[in-house]
Amino acid sequence: MTQASNIESGCRVGLRLALDAMGTRFELLIADDASETMLRAAGEEALACINDWHRRLSVFDKGSVASAINAGAGERAVRVDRDMLGLLLACKTWHTETGGAFDVALGSLMKHHGFRDESSANPSPPAFGMRHIEIDESQCAVFLSHPDVRLDFGGIAKGWAIDEACVVLKDAGIASAIIHGGTSTTKAIGTRPDGQPWRVKIDAKDGAPIALLADTSLSVSAPSGRLNEYQQGHVLDPRTGEPTKSVKLAASVADSAAVSDMWATALLVMGERPDSMPGAIASILNHADRSWRIEGESAARCIAPTKKGSES
Repeated sequence: MTQASNIESGCRVGLRLALDAMGTRFELLIADDASETMLRAAGEEALACINDWHRRLSVFDKGSVASAINAGAGERAVRVDRDMLGLLLACKTWHTETGGAFDVALGSLMKHHGFRDESSANPSPPAFGMRHIEIDESQCAVFLSHPDVRLDFGGIAKGWAIDEACVVLKDAGIASAIIHGGTSTTKAIGTRPDGQPWRVKIDAKDGAPIALLADTSLSVSAPSGRLNEYQQGHVLDPRTGEPTKSVKLAASVADSAAVSDMWATALLVMGERPDSMPGAIASILNHADRSWRIEGESAARCIAPTKKGSES
């Protein structure tokens, strides 16, 4: 199921476009009342931006920037452009802000646990973690200091790319649109044409809350998205090196898609809202007993609870 099936447009959509990238399907709905030519030009440029970030961040593409950094692990630094450097610096900051719950240097650990086709034959976990990423800002260079460490941007790539795509849309004059990357992250530009926020159900299951998005983003993370041969979820706890299993689903609503994506991942790892999480960011946790816990200063205006059995 894609996130599009969870979006209540409530209005005529001027254009719909889609792109397969980052292992999922991105879909863009533009509701502006402009010419189809103008809308299509803006929409295609936005999706091209997402595809550009796919080519940089995909670890399955041998020609990507991420693959080049991984290939140089323990041997050489790799020059990157300023945009890629900005992403890596942001990831360093977020790693600190989450107390290590968010980490993009878990690629070797993903393989070890069998989330890269097959698990490692070595029973001991490989080296991993942000402490092995060395960034030289003056040279725009990145070095993985241990030969076993690998980058994996699965917890942030979609959100970061969606933010960049929305910049393209806004620069083109788009004032009402919504874009999503599978079931992971959705971002709204403005409101619907009727002035109401875009409504996105947080989970397809009956009784899930609804996010009310207006120039804001929703991200959802769940361990059940991909399972290994031991039926363990694909989201790993960087603090222990093991698959997380504290909650069934975690979500966040923030102004930035990258920030909501990052916090959804970190919340799933932590299993609870930390004191360090900014109040302006809403957190949503679905526990093992299926109860929902919604917190944050903005929660009252950006999350609408639903009653079990109600239509959304």
